[in-house]
Amino acid sequence: MKIKFSTDSTCDLPETIIEQNSISVLPLVVNLGDNEYYDGQNICPDDIYDFVAKTGELPKTAGRGVEDFKEYFLELLKINDFVVHCGIGADLSVCYQNACLAAKEIGEDKVKVIDSKALSTATGLILLSGIDAYKKGAGLDEVVKNMIDSSKYIQASFMVDKLDYLHKGGRCSRFTFSMANLLRIKPRLEVVNGKLINTGKEIGPMKVVLKKYIDTILKKYNKPRKAYCFVTHTKMENKLTQEIVDYVKSKNIFEHVEESIAGSVITSHCGPGTLGILYINDGE
Repeated sequence: MKIKFSTDSTCDLPETIIEQNSISVLPLVVNLGDNEYYDGQNICPDDIYDFVAKTGELPKTAGRGVEDFKEYFLELLKINDFVVHCGIGADLSVCYQNACLAAKEIGEDKVKVIDSKALSTATGLILLSGIDAYKKGAGLDEVVKNMIDSSKYIQASFMVDKLDYLHKGGRCSRFTFSMANLLRIKPRLEVVNGKLINTGKEIGPMKVVLKKYIDTILKKYNKPRKAYCFVTHTKMENKLTQEIVDYVKSKNIFEHVEESIAGSVITSHCGPGTLGILYINDGE
């Protein structure tokens, strides 16, 4: 039995982990003005920053259609017995619905689609959980159950340095935007029940804020699986990101603390200076 594990380009896993685990990635779409690009193939986050700086406009992102998923899954099935696909959550994109429709047309005995109820490397954590079970000898049904169970316990959260992109995208008011910049307020965003919501804030320089945020999250979600924690971020000073990675490592909680850079789709919505820690929190 050969299972191909699949995701979309919002998973933000480091390329080394994708290659080591032979994960197939379907790129989502980013539009810069009238030009269409595919995330991770012919566009990178620096292109996003340049476009916004020059035009003052945000890119537009798009999922993939049913036929795109169908063609993609059928190609994978040429050399695999089954496809297990886990991409961006159902409440965050149309991709989940379209993937399910494509799987239904092909045969749900051949293609299993799992709602991550999350985004970014949280999706990657669910995939890695399923891959680990598969490598230990689990069958298809057991792998799918493992991943569904993992999706219930994802801890996915982020701190946002500046609200420029969220404001341009209509996700915060002009008043909130102005006050946040004036008072140096950094919002904390968490995925709760599949939706990305504001659950708190910190005030001050990002270096101080990020350490407070990490302490808050580790205290709030204090039953982590120890295998992986991802420190996932958009554009940020290398010195600061390394300091935060080292800070998480210094807690001596996780076996692997991996740095990950967000792709073009995630970057398009949150902008530079965003960082989160992501792990599965269920006590196992």
